[in-house]
Parts: sequence; C-alpha cells; structure tokens
Amino acid sequence: MKTYLDSLIDPAGWMEWNGTDFAIKTLCYGEYANTGPGSSTAERVRWPGYHVITSATTASQFTVENFINGSSWLPATSVPYTAGL
Repeated sequence: MKTYLDSLIDPAGWMEWNGTDFAIKTLCYGEYANTGPGSSTAERVRWPGYHVITSATTASQFTVENFINGSSWLPATSVPYTAGL
C-alpha cells in the first residue's frame, strides 16, 4: 500500500506458486495507491482473491496498526514501520 514500484515489477504483479494454482481461490492480495512505473494494475492477474483497493477506509483495515496491532509490539523490535496509511 502506497509503495513505489519500479519497472522491475512484472505487469501481472504476482506469479503462481511453483506453476500450480495452489491457493489461487483462497488468497487475498490487495494493492492500494501504489506509484511508479510498476504500479499499473491494468495487466495484473485476474485471480478471485486479487483486489485493487480504491478506498482509504478499506485500505486502513490492512495497515500495521489495524491488521496486526503493530503499535503494541513493533516498537520493542526496533523495526521501522508506518502504523497507518
């Protein structure tokens, strides 16, 4: 989310696991407000679990703060992170 994606990103965005359809119907991949030459979602995979997120309200459900409650434990790890969008 809100990431710069350079041109090294394949237009499909994602690859099948070992050339199989493993988890294709159960995965959840989302992209929100990415920028850069690799950020176009026009040629992304058409899997049922792949989504282009267009709402900040929806995207906020997947932030470090809301999805994994990161502000309660990440500071102790010294790993840099952004809690919200």
